[in-house]
Amino acid sequence: MIVDLSEQGTKRVISMKAATVRQGDFVVSEVPRPQASPGEVVVKVTYCGICGSDVHRFVAGGFPEGAILGHEPCGVITQLGEGVTDWQPGQRVVVIAYDPCRTCRWCLKGEYQLCTNKHWIGLGTNPGAFAEYVKAFPTMLLPIPDQVNDRAAALTEPLAVALHAVRTAHINLGDTAVVIGAGPIGQLVIQCLRLAGARAVGVVEIAPGRAELAAQLGADALFTPDTEDLPARVSRTLGVEPDVVFDCAGAVQTLQMAAEMVRPNGKVMLVGVSMKPVPITPIEWGRREAEMKACIAYRDEFPLALELLAGGSVNVEALISDVIPLEQIGQTIEILQKPNDQIKILVEP
Repeated sequence: MIVDLSEQGTKRVISMKAATVRQGDFVVSEVPRPQASPGEVVVKVTYCGICGSDVHRFVAGGFPEGAILGHEPCGVITQLGEGVTDWQPGQRVVVIAYDPCRTCRWCLKGEYQLCTNKHWIGLGTNPGAFAEYVKAFPTMLLPIPDQVNDRAAALTEPLAVALHAVRTAHINLGDTAVVIGAGPIGQLVIQCLRLAGARAVGVVEIAPGRAELAAQLGADALFTPDTEDLPARVSRTLGVEPDVVFDCAGAVQTLQMAAEMVRPNGKVMLVGVSMKPVPITPIEWGRREAEMKACIAYRDEFPLALELLAGGSVNVEALISDVIPLEQIGQTIEILQKPNDQIKILVEP
């Protein structure tokens, strides 16, 4: 913690506001402001997005008491620890949510997302950015290009997730794809598929507002998941069975739904986070020889995400539904648990 000496010589702890997990809710209170130890940096948070995984894990009780969540921040450097020389106070930065160990077998292969010794922020162990300040290592920072405003910069992390999903799918020029779930990641996957050369993109979404935005951002066809003939409708509308289906919803029924619509020898990308077991019918997978490929977070996509934002290749600001203060995080997460037209909510501490 940072300690100042007052004129009377007494110690005064410098505090900040933060939303902490308390008995199944979020409580905003004053907590000690982080101080940069040697080799660390403190960032004043400008915005931090609420992630779908925050919602799923919070509902499942996956965070300890007192945890400060928030792993999608951008902000301004305010303090440098001893030995940090490549950064300056006042620089605008995005904060990558994890720092890999760089020594395990996966890091040595460049598969940083699989590192088993990551230093995460905002996922329960180390404090995150649902607070006025957050502490990170310099290796977790990237400068925000001048062409990118702070609101857009706050979506660098979900864009990196979408990029990793599309790159992991190995999309070929002219492929047909379907995205199940047009939340923040789904909307970004749609745009990344277009950049990767997909010929046609269909979207399965139950919320009208999300479906409408998906059409604006590049979806060729929209489907609701409320009828048994969904696979036939998809293939009939797109002209072929999709080569790849991205499950970005993470709902109980969506993984099997994906298997029933993908083409033989096609691929199902498991992108959405589900904290519960989901039922599948193995014969549907077997008779199609369908491949299921899961992906998690991102490997090295952050620089590319910032490059795309700077070049205007991806529209992220259209995804921002609302900007809220720390005090509204709890009620917002409650809203996000149910079907709704909200897409991306940013927290402004």
